[in-house]
Amino acid sequence: MVSASLDVPPVASPHGEHRFRTRGEGPIAAETIREYARAIGATDPIHRDERAAAARGFDALVAPPTFATTVWMRAEERTLDALVPGFHSGSVVHADRTLEIVRPLLAGDRISCDIGFESFRHYRDYDVVSVTTLLRDDDGQVVTSGSSTLLVHTQPGTCARSGTPQRPHDLEPVPAQRRLRTPQRDRIQPPLPRPIVDLGPLAVGADLPVDTVTVAADDVVRHADVVDPQRSGTTTGAVPGMLTLGLVAGYLGRWLGDPTALTKLRVQYAPKMHYLPVDSDAPASILFGGQVGWLSSRRRMVTVVVDALSKGRKLFGYATAEARLG
Repeated sequence: MVSASLDVPPVASPHGEHRFRTRGEGPIAAETIREYARAIGATDPIHRDERAAAARGFDALVAPPTFATTVWMRAEERTLDALVPGFHSGSVVHADRTLEIVRPLLAGDRISCDIGFESFRHYRDYDVVSVTTLLRDDDGQVVTSGSSTLLVHTQPGTCARSGTPQRPHDLEPVPAQRRLRTPQRDRIQPPLPRPIVDLGPLAVGADLPVDTVTVAADDVVRHADVVDPQRSGTTTGAVPGMLTLGLVAGYLGRWLGDPTALTKLRVQYAPKMHYLPVDSDAPASILFGGQVGWLSSRRRMVTVVVDALSKGRKLFGYATAEARLG
């Protein structure tokens, strides 16, 4: 399902860059969208009912905004597995993540994923890796872009920046290409259906509604199955950061009344809160709230600051989102 090209700055030469591409197969499946929506509590019917999606102007089932992160994670893990000796998925922690949404992903989309590893800071037993990502459709149009900082734990004496695969892999070297710019939503052809948002009067500083979300162990398994079907049925006993990002999007989608209104999400995970414990008999509860931080009546845009608490502790150092109001 994933095709990814990857920029890895070489150690030996300060000029040029190494780029790799991994290849996958298959369009986005409608059932995968439904399972992901269930895992993050995204209840809008456009995620599960083709007729509801059609009534809103879409040709197929609509994926939740953060579904794109499942594509990124597979591409990141496949590449790091080839580049980092002793790598395993549990050795990566997401420090922050930014997601910019040009258009929603739909069932049937065939998506390619370009990943650029922009910078590395090596410490004794881990690397801090800055990553940029572009998702493109079959026509080569950017549909989602983003950036993140990864903490990659490595074995002593190794790091993730060698630029040369460490063991057998399916990475294909390709010529360097200029980085694509994310287009504006208004310039997409054909034009996108406009979001349906009716929040009434809004003002800077206004509180968002409080909402409590309970995450069960089954939700963690369901999310893991979407990210990596080869590990189907496994669970880490914790809610990972990428799932909490999806929960933020689900909360905001319910407040807006239309998840396609979201255009940008940005979060920085709080220290030691990258994973929340969850067991079959002890689900994790998260209390969401927030405030309106910026508002433009001319552009019909709003920026909000999101709060998320679990057991009295903040999940994020910061979390913000932007949305179109119609």
